[in-house]
Amino acid sequence: MNLEFVREGNELILIYHPETIDGERILQELKEGKSWSIKRCFAVTAERIRSHTAEYDVDDDSLFFCIGVVGAKYTYIDSGVVGTENRIYFANEIHLTEKMFIASYHISILRTLDKVANADIYTGDSSDRKINLPLSVFAELIRKFPKTAEMRHYTYSRISRIIKEYFGEAERYEKRFQKFLENRSKSVWATDRNAGFLQHTKQVELAQFKLADEELRYLLDNAEGMTENEWQEKIHNVIRLLYPKYIAGIREVTIRGVDGYDKRPDFLLIDANGFIDIMEIKKPGVQLLTKQSSYRNNYVPVRELAGTIQQIEKYVFCMNNWGKDGEASLTKELKDALPENISPKIVNPQGILVLGRSNDFNPQQRNDFELIKRQYKHITDIMSYDDLVTRIRNIIAALEMSI
Repeated sequence: MNLEFVREGNELILIYHPETIDGERILQELKEGKSWSIKRCFAVTAERIRSHTAEYDVDDDSLFFCIGVVGAKYTYIDSGVVGTENRIYFANEIHLTEKMFIASYHISILRTLDKVANADIYTGDSSDRKINLPLSVFAELIRKFPKTAEMRHYTYSRISRIIKEYFGEAERYEKRFQKFLENRSKSVWATDRNAGFLQHTKQVELAQFKLADEELRYLLDNAEGMTENEWQEKIHNVIRLLYPKYIAGIREVTIRGVDGYDKRPDFLLIDANGFIDIMEIKKPGVQLLTKQSSYRNNYVPVRELAGTIQQIEKYVFCMNNWGKDGEASLTKELKDALPENISPKIVNPQGILVLGRSNDFNPQQRNDFELIKRQYKHITDIMSYDDLVTRIRNIIAALEMSI
């Protein structure tokens, strides 16, 4: 650590011990009217310079700056120095250290905290009614602030997601990031089984949904270059994150058709109790509604949407009619894909249908599309890819608020 913080009278003094630059050069630039950034977290100017105090054991290169005001009970960290929009106070009995201000890669903890809280912050003993961020919580924040290793893994994983189609070796960084998250989760479970564990679980979940959001945006930008099978596999993986009750998604399982023709839905989804649902995935280029209002000023489903809904309804009808014979057949067919204690069960299967884009709908089209979705909700959950994007981003927003 080459930063120290001391309270002198009514001033908070930052003592800076430069390591890679001459202190005289810093003073010269300040005297020329320039500002100086200390570790990208403290912006100081000439008027903040203070004289060395003899009682401190410092070298000749050490610099003293006033960065805050010490009041009767609280020390105010000057917003102009740390770059916050709101005011941040620490109780006077708190011994301030560098790790309270600076995280890995010289990220300012106070600026990050200020942006998220968007309010004046008082940190100290929670028995004081003015305190809105107890010191124990602030200490927990510092302990769990993303470290260098986590940020490096996350950065490599994001880059890998973009270029892995062109460089096969790149994919290993996604796996390393997931392994890192798993290992960190185990560590937190071992040391904190209560609030800390729940908080960390949310952070892991947030990381997963952020990756899913990036993956979905990437897929939508590159849909043209994928086959239908490739597209379905990738979208299936994203959607399963929204439906964690399913433990398996199995492609194109044959089911007996009541019309004499066997059916092969895109995916059979099986939940933790063995109950089966059906998922159909079409590419985003599928048109959903007529481009012009037609029947009595309403927008109606185009043939492909109506046909796909009918198709999934027929799958559900066939499954229900297959009944116990179907369960026995599927138990044999899927024995290697499911845990031993789970057997497929056919009890009023539901459908999930993902297709088309709705981002350019006008208000009337949005209303009519919602009516269509609600009309079939007892059988099928119908989503456009823009519905899917919205769901994921709303979950991310809710998790960020909770964290």
